[in-house]
Amino acid sequence: MASRLGHLPTSNNPLIQERLARYHKPENAFDASMIEERVSSADDLPQTGAPAIRYVVCVDGSGHEDQEAFERYPSTRVLYLQIAGVFIDLQHMQNQPGHFVDPARIADAIEASVVSGFLPGSYLEHEIYKDPVQAFRAETFDLFASTQIQRRSLLDLLCETQKYGEAADAAAAEAGELLLSKCPNEKCTLHKPGRDFAGISVSVKAETACPACGTALWPTDALRIWEAFQPDASNGECLGRTRDMIEHLVLLGVAMSFEELSPKLLQQTAFICDGDLALFGQPAPFHKGILGAWQALWARCQQNGLEPPLVFGIAKSGYPVEHLHGIQRFVPRRHLMRLDDKYMAERLRVKSLTETYFGRKLFYHASDGQLLVITVPPASGTAYGRSRTEDPSGLDRFPTLGRTFDLLDNVGTRLYDDAVIPVSLAHHWAAYPLANAERVLRILTERAIGKPIGN
Repeated sequence: MASRLGHLPTSNNPLIQERLARYHKPENAFDASMIEERVSSADDLPQTGAPAIRYVVCVDGSGHEDQEAFERYPSTRVLYLQIAGVFIDLQHMQNQPGHFVDPARIADAIEASVVSGFLPGSYLEHEIYKDPVQAFRAETFDLFASTQIQRRSLLDLLCETQKYGEAADAAAAEAGELLLSKCPNEKCTLHKPGRDFAGISVSVKAETACPACGTALWPTDALRIWEAFQPDASNGECLGRTRDMIEHLVLLGVAMSFEELSPKLLQQTAFICDGDLALFGQPAPFHKGILGAWQALWARCQQNGLEPPLVFGIAKSGYPVEHLHGIQRFVPRRHLMRLDDKYMAERLRVKSLTETYFGRKLFYHASDGQLLVITVPPASGTAYGRSRTEDPSGLDRFPTLGRTFDLLDNVGTRLYDDAVIPVSLAHHWAAYPLANAERVLRILTERAIGKPIGN
């Protein structure tokens, strides 16, 4: 009879054991001096600790590829994603008596806090678009055009980020357009244009025709996620790329809404993404615009004499997380580890840093023992250098680190290992769904300044 645990014969196979003996566990190669010279105390950061963070916005997404969309056709698949977010009043959460929140205090904030989306998968035939790739492109446009984040559509937010992208992208975005690097029609002369091709300008508001072949074009084609779409196979990659892009746009959109409502409360807010501040795959070039949009928001805060809000991502899995657990004996509590480009490339083996990350990776050993891998955007410039001689890992480029570590120490004391309350357990505490966040923040603002805010 077959073994109930089929992996055991494989791991105990003599050939595998013999070959595996040629390798060593990662912790056997840790260089203590290389680690310790990059470790410093969070208390030594010459940064302000005020104002304290009172509010937290967290965003997390998930996706599912559902097989057998039509009964008795198991190859037909649909893609479903949802982005969940919460707005948390930390004082409400931490100053409660006992272990429970009075339900009456949050009864008016129990509306759904989820952005949902549908995309077609394999072996689906659209009633209008006979080409499956074209149907996927059309549905992607509809998802971004119809999804509203605090009175802005995802398309509006996408266009806003491109104002801080490359020069040509910025010029197009100012005119309400996005640039496509090529036409999706494989038979079009612009499908593989030359190096001097300036791009195809597509209106953010509507469908546009390709100037060379007349194929219908949509602004979301600029994300190029359609290039990975498989009409006859799994499309988990497309789903993941779309979900990640929307997560970052949602977080930025909420921050922009808070800025319009109350810049003074914005400086008391932290925006946390579940995962790295990075974009991978086809949409990766948009990471520059997202970083620029955050930096512009920070600059506007400082122009008004205010501190910028906190923005960071928290990774819960991956080799960097495992690596930090392996070297934790070299990183005392309440200490951080700066990860320069050399360490990222040689020890963590993270590639394509300049093309994907808009936040800088850091290790942090919190005061309560949590081991956290975070990414934080710089106040100016790029997160990673574009040359080997450049080292942009200096902590002075990240002026919000001190308040970030204070917040992590503050919200991590009530959780299980290496997690943060807003990301993991917000719905168990005083969490307001993003659907109501603007209304709740308006109430809090009125309470703070003592007079109603005009509609």
